[in-house]
Amino acid sequence: MHSQNNIKKYIVFAAVGIALGAGFIGYPKVADYIERVRIEYENETTMNEILDNRIIDMTIQNFQDIIEDEEEIVILENAYLDVPFVCQAPFQTEANWVYHEESCEEAALLQVKYFIDGVTEVDKQEAHDTILNMISWQEENFGTHKDLYANDMVTFMQGYYGFEEEQIEVIYDAEILDIKRAISEGNPIIAPITGNILNNPFYPEPGYHMLTIIGYTPDKIITNDVGTRRGEDFSYEYDIFMKALKDAGGDIILLKEATDGIMI
Repeated sequence: MHSQNNIKKYIVFAAVGIALGAGFIGYPKVADYIERVRIEYENETTMNEILDNRIIDMTIQNFQDIIEDEEEIVILENAYLDVPFVCQAPFQTEANWVYHEESCEEAALLQVKYFIDGVTEVDKQEAHDTILNMISWQEENFGTHKDLYANDMVTFMQGYYGFEEEQIEVIYDAEILDIKRAISEGNPIIAPITGNILNNPFYPEPGYHMLTIIGYTPDKIITNDVGTRRGEDFSYEYDIFMKALKDAGGDIILLKEATDGIMI
């Protein structure tokens, strides 16, 4: 694990050194490549930090052992939920993006539904078909396929999947402690963000976006970011993530059934 991490680090340094030595650092394509390598290295480093903190797979039964009492949940220093990744274009091809340029809300919700249902292997054809069915439901019930903010997401979740009102929680104007508490309780989070602020170089079209928060470390938010095929376990610094969240409304959505499969 550590040796692979060191190799990645050397690749980053080598890429920067080669670019500087060649005098190409000012070229957008080279700079963009270096930035992408750096981000992927940081994502791996964040996940190694999670693993180095003795992450263990939990069930709801032994998860109760870390609760201080019946009313209070321990806010963990590091937390991670094993949520299956679904790219909003499930086949992850350019042709598939034609159908799914605006499918981030559907994919973010589908990841959480899979988590609740205990799905570990994603069938890409099934995910593609389900997301298209979700879009059809919105067109029939909302009159259009549009950006969904918190209240519309609740209506969508109740109408499409039949979730009851008490199963869904919206935390308005959420703070970082709300995110940590939800993940520590075993609940992945559906969160809107502004893609331009996150400045993810892998986004094909940044703008209003929705993703799933699945964990955190002391300085990073870990997501399954449906907006890129590289989005599994994609991490962001607290400050930039919270800025992007607040700009998109700041409201997060939880499905309270999501209590199995926690890793801490």
